Amino acid sequence: MKNAFPDPPFRDPAWRAFGDEVSDVTVLAPKDWARFRAGLKQVGRRHEGRVPSASLHRYIAKTAFFCAAHWGQTPRVVRGALRAYLKHPLDTRMYSYTAAEYWQWAFKVSPSDLPAAESMLAEVREYLPSLDDHERRNTEGLLAFLERQRG
Repeated sequence: MKNAFPDPPFRDPAWRAFGDEVSDVTVLAPKDWARFRAGLKQVGRRHEGRVPSASLHRYIAKTAFFCAAHWGQTPRVVRGALRAYLKHPLDTRMYSYTAAEYWQWAFKVSPSDLPAAESMLAEVREYLPSLDDHERRNTEGLLAFLERQRG
């Protein structure tokens, strides 16, 4: 896992406008995946140069992955979105959420992806001791939730 860089603050008007446009495009995700992805790219092009490029690309990759997993896209789509997102530096909190979302998607949609998802969760368990108390409790709760889902 790489050290994450901070995104611009939400009070930054350019970052907020970018986030609002990405949110507007996400309504397409469950209905028309191709238009959703094209919309994300258009938003990225419109905001290139107005917000930090690294943050812009990471946010778009994050949105694509979480929408793909949430809306039960095909294994090819989810794996591609995950690969693109994991190229960006993530903090431990976002890596935990990503691993959890990937595991939930694999559990429901693609059992062949469960070993890879379990491997990500194993990484999360490994860094639990290095987290502060608050973050550790949140992450342990997330892992417990996934265990309950497993049955």
